[in-house]
Amino acid sequence: MNRRKFFDRLVKSGAAALAGSGPALAAPRPLCPPLPAALPTTGAPNSHWIIPSDKPDRFKLKVMEFNPIPAPDLARWELEVGGMVEKPLRLKLADLQALPQIAQSSRLKCVQCWSARIAWQGFRAKELLKIIRPKPGATWMRVDCADHYYDYHSLEALLYPHTLFALGMYSHPLTPEHGAPLRLVIPFEYGYKSSKLITKITMLNHGGKGVVADTWPYYTESGRIQPGYDHPFDIPNVTKKIKGGEITDY
Repeated sequence: MNRRKFFDRLVKSGAAALAGSGPALAAPRPLCPPLPAALPTTGAPNSHWIIPSDKPDRFKLKVMEFNPIPAPDLARWELEVGGMVEKPLRLKLADLQALPQIAQSSRLKCVQCWSARIAWQGFRAKELLKIIRPKPGATWMRVDCADHYYDYHSLEALLYPHTLFALGMYSHPLTPEHGAPLRLVIPFEYGYKSSKLITKITMLNHGGKGVVADTWPYYTESGRIQPGYDHPFDIPNVTKKIKGGEITDY
């Protein structure tokens, strides 16, 4: 079954499509054993490799892409804001670019046991919250994406010091494969919680299961990184034992 047929069947069955750094067709075990062999050098059938220009030979970043969609028209793109906010509104990309921008290096950890340290650029959630002005009791945010992916995030997770709404990486705007023009980066949660291609946010007084946790039991609603093992692509042929939470040791 190819990716588009798989997506069509999910939609017809009432489930949303898959995208971002999410799961493969077969749900993997949540904790991975060390790999005895070297890491692969080519992408699997449902993935491909993006090589940043400033690290052409040493760094390969895997992109899980189940439902490729046309590149967004950045001139027309808007972020729709609704739910429990003082005034629903639509924000242009320029509005988000005008927020205080920061750069951070943080590791994106996939539940499939690979990871990569990435130089991100973007803004903190608190800067966005100042604009959208959530009402009292609005303690959760639902994000919807251009490819029908969706997830829920608590304000606690959004206000975590290293959570970032990313607009770029390696000093360049995000590519469509990496979630252009807006994605989340939550370093203490698995990559499937770092929703890409965000087009809408809704403030709520309750959380819920995102498309991944609602589809496979191996993917938790919280997405918190668990103790186990990691195979970082930027440190070839090395297996790292991790204690859970954000990976800061390497």
